[in-house]
Amino acid sequence: MDIDNIRYLLTVVDNDFNLTKSAKILHVSQPAISKAIKDIEFKRGTPIFNRKKGRLIGLTRYGITLVTEARKVYSQYSMMITKLNEMSEGINGTVRIGIAPVIISTVFNDALIAFINENPGIQLKLVERGAYELQRMLILGDIDLAVIVSPATVEGIYEDLIYENTVRVWFNKDHRFNTIDGPVPFAEVEREKIVTLTDDFMVTFQLNKKFKGDRIKPNYFLQTSSWDLILNLVQRDSNLVGIVAAPIGRNYSDHQIKNKEMTPSFPWRISLCHTMNSVESSIVDYTKDWFLKYFSKYKKISIN
Repeated sequence: MDIDNIRYLLTVVDNDFNLTKSAKILHVSQPAISKAIKDIEFKRGTPIFNRKKGRLIGLTRYGITLVTEARKVYSQYSMMITKLNEMSEGINGTVRIGIAPVIISTVFNDALIAFINENPGIQLKLVERGAYELQRMLILGDIDLAVIVSPATVEGIYEDLIYENTVRVWFNKDHRFNTIDGPVPFAEVEREKIVTLTDDFMVTFQLNKKFKGDRIKPNYFLQTSSWDLILNLVQRDSNLVGIVAAPIGRNYSDHQIKNKEMTPSFPWRISLCHTMNSVESSIVDYTKDWFLKYFSKYKKISIN
């Protein structure tokens, strides 16, 4: 069966086996459709349609199976044609991408500039939320892609790792951690008054798990969604320590603040996430692949 015969077959079935109506939809003559049907049945060697007084009234068991498989083939064909047309005409449209606020200002700003300059036909609609909310929106189809701190916690979300660094402990230059050589043991961090992000951030979720593993209730002095407030408080009070990702330091230059790795190491991994449904759109699939290629050069950047 060629693609035209498949189209004729599906049109007849979808129009209650009415050849006259099907011919009008396909802009062909009724005899042309009748001939196509006879050709299909002749080549298959078995009837596809049930008939009554020469009129089509339904599908045989063989016909039901044939139509089911034909729909799959025609759907794939249509998707292929759509993608080829978009490639030949240039990719245009809107992609909704959700990015956690801390990530957009530390890791993703240069990538966004590069993408927009290289792809003027694609409009990025940015949604800034915490990791949990972005995963919910992705599953519901409210956004097409999400950039979050790994790992994703919702079933049905697929991740591609694009960036790696660490979470560090931040402190005033007069804090006792300034006298420790090398990484700060997490057992020492547990003894301090901590300023960190709110619970809807993945870093804090992971931090809480570390405390729970040690069966210690965290001594949170303050939790906020503002990373710069965390560092401002640490700058002003030498009794506080902040726990935020290392790249944030690039946006905050102050010699009053120091930072160190923790031991055991506290990884900070960023993933570009999608669902199977979201990447069925060629423009979303293209955008995903563009960012994966961009970040393949920058898997890990330190701020030492």
